[in-house]
Amino acid sequence: MRFKLILSTINNKNILPLNYQYEISSCIYKIISNADKKFASWLHDSGYVDDSKKFKLFTFSNFKVPEYKINGDRMLILSHEIEMQISFLPAKSIEYFVTGLFKNQHFVIADQKSQVNFIVNRIETMKEPAFSNEMTFKSLSPICISHKNENCKYPEYLQPKGEIYKKLFLKNLVEKYNIFYKKQAEFNNNDFSLDILSKPKSRLITIKANTKEESKIRGYTYKFKIKAAKELLRLGYYAGFGEKNSMGFGCCEVVKEIKT
Repeated sequence: MRFKLILSTINNKNILPLNYQYEISSCIYKIISNADKKFASWLHDSGYVDDSKKFKLFTFSNFKVPEYKINGDRMLILSHEIEMQISFLPAKSIEYFVTGLFKNQHFVIADQKSQVNFIVNRIETMKEPAFSNEMTFKSLSPICISHKNENCKYPEYLQPKGEIYKKLFLKNLVEKYNIFYKKQAEFNNNDFSLDILSKPKSRLITIKANTKEESKIRGYTYKFKIKAAKELLRLGYYAGFGEKNSMGFGCCEVVKEIKT
């Protein structure tokens, strides 16, 4: 299921760190934990796991802020209300409590320099798109695809171009499918295609900024047309495309639906 949250700022002056993805992820875990500690603990510590991969299978968008000003690594929020989307794949296991779970909840997004207090005014359940085997999406948060190089200590975050990127993009979807449905996917790679429709914009996101655990993740926002089994496209829509979804990467919306 996917939900739209309408948040209101509480204070008069609201300065938000531009790297707020980790803080939102922490808030989501905290809110779920207050309602269902067992589910939150499993989601945080384990998720969906096989021998080598682990997926949390939820994602969320960037904040949609109508009016703002940027000053260095800070955003001054001028709007009273902002929006975000949060999406979970296992709809049946969460549907009964998510709407009530987030309603009237407080979000505190803070780092060592600034803090913004939000309250959830409304939560709307979003209608499921009509999924088909060929669809167009637009990223609402950066899409991250990485490649491990044996000669490099850190992963290489790939630009959205070339066959390696497309191969890893599909591989990520198939691995999520295998873990969630607990069976090996039987999809033909020849039926997959990925076309980038807009100029990708690079975003370097700092996680746990100014701490010993600080790390940087690069993702790209862009519009794309993808051809694949509709089961995979549904999974990508709800769980996120690419990597690091539970950290706020890979949340996308349907731009154009193509019936097949």
